[in-house]
Amino acid sequence: MTDLLAVTLGNTSVAIAVADAEGVLHDVRREPLAHLETLLAERLASAGDAAGPAIVGSVNPPALARLRKALQTAEHGPPRVAGRDFPIPIATAVDEPARVGTDRLLAALAAYRRARGPCIVVDVGTAVTVNAVDGAGTFLGGAIFPGPDLMARALAEGTAQLPNVDMHAGPVPESVVGKNTRDAIRTGVHHGWRGGITMMLAAALSEVGEHATVFLTGGYLALLKSEANDFLGGYDEDGGESDRRPRVVPDLVLEGLVLAWREHANR
Repeated sequence: MTDLLAVTLGNTSVAIAVADAEGVLHDVRREPLAHLETLLAERLASAGDAAGPAIVGSVNPPALARLRKALQTAEHGPPRVAGRDFPIPIATAVDEPARVGTDRLLAALAAYRRARGPCIVVDVGTAVTVNAVDGAGTFLGGAIFPGPDLMARALAEGTAQLPNVDMHAGPVPESVVGKNTRDAIRTGVHHGWRGGITMMLAAALSEVGEHATVFLTGGYLALLKSEANDFLGGYDEDGGESDRRPRVVPDLVLEGLVLAWREHANR
């Protein structure tokens, strides 16, 4: 099997990596969606004639249309889209399977293959999702709520006087008692989304089982780790199995994308 160009398209960002013949990811890069065409051109140029097919996991139809056009302009083959051109090999127990986000299913697939048992995936991005997989590998569903930037933006857009605060501009104030409006918003949003994750995770563990393996992934991991390194008792940075701490796997969706494609291609 030739190398693959693995691409995930989220609500606000794009991730592109090369997957080798063994399915191992290399040279993962993430950029805002505004840089999609530039990032793709750079990856295709660096790969040259060795560039294999582009496989895509997308929750963003307009971005997918841009990707198709960029690949066509580069005279590359059309993308193979997960859930459309090839299946995502995970059973579901939800009301509307076709409406579940591709990113949620791909991350759940990769997490289950790593855990080999029940697991919960916390994906922190534009939206935060907390998803559960049972011991048989069935996706059970989950919870969705706003990520920090979306929370901050909602306050600015839904009120007359509150400013839009950049949640990435320096550390969050140590005190939860903000001394000015911006600090009050930053501390409120920060502790609000952390609290949401904690509550949702506790509820999910009570339903799936306290022995379930917890995975953390998504574009906001840096913000979460830098400002809450004691969150949930710490992290296992390399996704290993050394203890019961949550496993941090930044590329879980890409990993699931490659797994799904390889199973399809090898049938």
